[in-house]
Amino acid sequence: MLTVDEALARLLDGVRLADGEEVGLAAALGRVPAEPHVAAPIDVPPFANSAMDGYALRAADGGTPRRVVGESRAGGPRAAAVEPGTAVRIMTGAPMPDGTDTVVPIEEAEERAGMVTLATTPSPGAHRRPAGLDVRRGELVPLPRSPITPSGIGLLAAMGIARIEVRRRPRVAILSTGDELRDPGSSLGHGEIYDANAPALAAAVIEAGAEPIMLERARDEPDLIEARVREGADQADLLIVSGGVSVGDHDHVRGVIERLGALDFWRIAVQPGKPLAFGRVGETPVIGLPGNPVSALVTFELFVRPMLRAMVGLTGDGRLRVPVRVSEAISKDPARRAYLRVLVERDFDGYRGTSAGGQGSSQLLPLASANALLIVPEGVPATEPGRSYEALLLGGMT
Repeated sequence: MLTVDEALARLLDGVRLADGEEVGLAAALGRVPAEPHVAAPIDVPPFANSAMDGYALRAADGGTPRRVVGESRAGGPRAAAVEPGTAVRIMTGAPMPDGTDTVVPIEEAEERAGMVTLATTPSPGAHRRPAGLDVRRGELVPLPRSPITPSGIGLLAAMGIARIEVRRRPRVAILSTGDELRDPGSSLGHGEIYDANAPALAAAVIEAGAEPIMLERARDEPDLIEARVREGADQADLLIVSGGVSVGDHDHVRGVIERLGALDFWRIAVQPGKPLAFGRVGETPVIGLPGNPVSALVTFELFVRPMLRAMVGLTGDGRLRVPVRVSEAISKDPARRAYLRVLVERDFDGYRGTSAGGQGSSQLLPLASANALLIVPEGVPATEPGRSYEALLLGGMT
């Protein structure tokens, strides 16, 4: 069996970067920029403006009273120019009138009968924001190698940029296999269960920033599976097949991958999720995930999520890892690295974790209740109470 690290290295080797596409700002949230920077077409702000409500004036006139000759407000008409002994009433964000270099806040001034008296002598340049304070025209503004945030969209909009080049979302075909599977909401017959993997994996694909393509479910018949695999490989950047990758008489996925393309590996020393197949059909990578829903979702987290991020130029899995102290012994297979479902909370000296419930690969409730995967290395039969282990956080903490 390959180690987790060996398997991940093979999966990431040869990942192809997705093409770029141009989108409007409304569709840019969460997308990854295709270019490292963008040239600012204008100054931001585009003109010198006031940081306060108050009076725009010449600091050189000192603290003497001034005649108010007009008003400058955001989006209003151009205010009168200020000459010695005059001032303009000004609002936050409004353009600085010609001849002014300073703003005195309204709290430090008193206006009566068209004259404004200052409480203190103004400091030159006070409360004045120069043009280009944030960004200068022509400046190469770096775009982080991370999904675009609301503040990033705000910056682009402030520069007048309406469209941005981003990496195309990877298309991920999802195929569930199994004679026993039925759609949620339908009636169950003898020995039948609802297909949890297809909707769960589609949600995981979306959360990872990719686009799911749902293939028609296939029964455990080689010809049907082969037809679906061909279809998925033709449509997608990555094909995920759940179920049928182990050694049972009705597990046909590995054989189909070998017939249509090439199989790289199919077993990993990981718990849960040992039977995981990886190969290619044509140019399309194919990952066969275990049929048990917990195994499918955990191995997606460990192996598929980093692949999808690599396709858009990101590294790692994007998850925070923290040291977590456990208070109980949770059993595991000593031959495999385990990813145990736990609840992590902060306490006075760091993080503590408790088992979210049963650790069986078919038990979805503990995984749905967990907010982290506790990583316990090979060679360890159980967690040691009081010891800290690295945990991969899946969500927030209460």
